[in-house]
Amino acid sequence: MQKYRAAAAAPKAARTPRLRLDTRTEDWDEIDPVVSEPKRVTAPPNPGTPTATGEGLIAGVRPGVCQVYAQGVISTCRSMPGLAVGDLVRFDTTAVRQILPRRTTLSRPDPRNPRLERLLAVNVDIVVNVVSVSSPPLRPGLIDRYLVAIRRGGADPLICVNKSDLLQDARELDILDIYRDIGIPVVLCSAATGAGISDLMDTLTGLTCVFTGHSGVGKSSVLNAICPALALPIGEVSSGADRKGRHTTTSSSLHMLANGTKVIDTPGIRQFGLWEIGAGDLQAYFQEFERFALRCTYADCTHTHEPGCKVEEAVRAGDIAAERFASYRRIRETLLE
Repeated sequence: MQKYRAAAAAPKAARTPRLRLDTRTEDWDEIDPVVSEPKRVTAPPNPGTPTATGEGLIAGVRPGVCQVYAQGVISTCRSMPGLAVGDLVRFDTTAVRQILPRRTTLSRPDPRNPRLERLLAVNVDIVVNVVSVSSPPLRPGLIDRYLVAIRRGGADPLICVNKSDLLQDARELDILDIYRDIGIPVVLCSAATGAGISDLMDTLTGLTCVFTGHSGVGKSSVLNAICPALALPIGEVSSGADRKGRHTTTSSSLHMLANGTKVIDTPGIRQFGLWEIGAGDLQAYFQEFERFALRCTYADCTHTHEPGCKVEEAVRAGDIAAERFASYRRIRETLLE
């Protein structure tokens, strides 16, 4: 699989508190409930307690406690601030004592307090962005935001199109060609019929991956199709005109599959903000811009109005997808607000 690693960490961007629904996070409906936010322990572990006796993998986090997987056994012990599913830790029989360095992250600003980072998963190889073309409808703007966050965090992206059995016309998928053209793998499947599930399993075998996406796209259903023994709870899209997805997964959880694959299921979201990415940094996360941006007349070209912009010329020539360029400019505008 082609690798897309993040550029150097982007400088922190000034942010203001946001406690209301707005367009800066590509909202399409109400803010998702934060039922899974773990409470922080009130104090760090007592320095006088015994030192860690082993290393393990965080499989779940709940208020004040966590589940640690080590040597085939899952243990429950006291958590510590900043812990996320997928973390490698040192722990003893009572508490997690140390979080080991992370190799990748997937995060967004906390919907209730955008000055705080919400870690969805860490130490994953692939982020599987599950989408559907209907019920709920495909949202390319949300895909683009996920791709920015994935590239920033250092993992690889994969777009999984669920509910392929509901397609009325193959041309409904044409919009996904813009992602295939820049090397993003796209897998079609149907959790309902099983079509494409084996292809998805083959792609993920032996890797650590996180499933994420808009509420109602069927993340948990796809995981159940991959491994029926998981028996994850599933819901249905509402019957209203907006076709909103309903939350069924309420917190991130890690599952071990028999083929060596580790999968993390996450709560569905209806908004996705970008963590610590400024307007000036955004173009670095649209990889198809790079070879053209190097030839722009101005070194600090924003690709919005400058004369001699080679990125805009590439868009007009069809070398950069107009939809991706429009998404870049739309996201950039929200970052300037």
